[in-house]
Amino acid sequence: MSNFGDDEYDQEIREQAQEESVQEDAPEQEETESDSFLSRSVFRIPIYAGLGLFLMGTALSLYWTRIPPTFDVEQAAREMAVEKEHRMPDQSMPVGYRTVATMVKLIDQLFTKPGGYQSNGISPMTQIPDNMQNWEYGYVIQMRVLVNALRFDLARAGVQAKDHPELREAEARFNFKHDNIVLPSTDAQYKEGLKFLEDYLDKLNSAASPGQYFAPRNDQLIDWLEKQKNMLGSYTTMLQNNIGAVTFDTGILTSEPIPTDEVVAGDVAEGAVANKDEGDDLSNFRDRDDVFYQVRGGIYALYHTMLAIRSDCKGTINDNNAMGIMNRVLNELESANKPMKSPMVLNGSELGIIQNHSLVLAAHLAKAHLAIQELQRQLAGGGNR
Repeated sequence: MSNFGDDEYDQEIREQAQEESVQEDAPEQEETESDSFLSRSVFRIPIYAGLGLFLMGTALSLYWTRIPPTFDVEQAAREMAVEKEHRMPDQSMPVGYRTVATMVKLIDQLFTKPGGYQSNGISPMTQIPDNMQNWEYGYVIQMRVLVNALRFDLARAGVQAKDHPELREAEARFNFKHDNIVLPSTDAQYKEGLKFLEDYLDKLNSAASPGQYFAPRNDQLIDWLEKQKNMLGSYTTMLQNNIGAVTFDTGILTSEPIPTDEVVAGDVAEGAVANKDEGDDLSNFRDRDDVFYQVRGGIYALYHTMLAIRSDCKGTINDNNAMGIMNRVLNELESANKPMKSPMVLNGSELGIIQNHSLVLAAHLAKAHLAIQELQRQLAGGGNR
């Protein structure tokens, strides 16, 4: 009997089984082909690790760019006096101690704040978000002015008195380039200056007679205020130019005769275009951000030093009935130091719907500038100065 029928039947079964096998393998092949390039572990792990490092670096850089909060200068000076064993907690501090201790605290804060001193750093986490670097630059410039004023004004017993060597050495260190990386580094120079300033504080604490290391006389205080008034004028001009609405050059004084109307019209038109272009270049996102934070850094240092001066020179200020004016200066500086609630510096038009942070800050500093002028006149006996 022939088995051809059975062979044909078996052949059909085998073909059916092969078709089912192909159908079962097809989804697996499709799944294999559907696997993307990034889903392979050899590539996925490094990509995820890089993304995690990027997020961690961004969070750390944002933390490092946080401006330190203001502090109580009286409490800071007393804690420093106890720590250095200059005074007991219930003992009074010598005149001038608060001012010098505040300056020591401000300089030390450059290195102890989150991220440390960043102006001479090379990390992308400090280079890309440069708000803190600009804040530090304005801070350092103001500290140079303060140390200079302490050396030549507040710390001298008389007009012809010799300056103190510790302050001379400290000023030289703080005038070093603010972003130097190679030896000698900026950090090393500023820390040496801080050490000289601490040595001066030790001598101020152990002075044999009052006024030997700090002399809060009327003329000394007026000269110190003159330096701060000039700084506030510079800050206000920087912020006003940062708005991008400057039409005429206000920094040139001339006694030349006024030219003809035709020439004046041409000069004004050409100057207006040039200044407008310069203002527009200055008011771009990065430039207005840099200028704003530089000013904020300087105001931070000035505000705390002014608080210390108010305490150390309380007798002189009260004797001239000038404490109310001094408080007006501090109120404006305090307002200028309020924390920003905006994630970026906005420079909208003066009467527009968008906030103009540079204009608001300039307004506070202009009012503080005028108050310092009034304070100088009051300390000088009410006459013009």
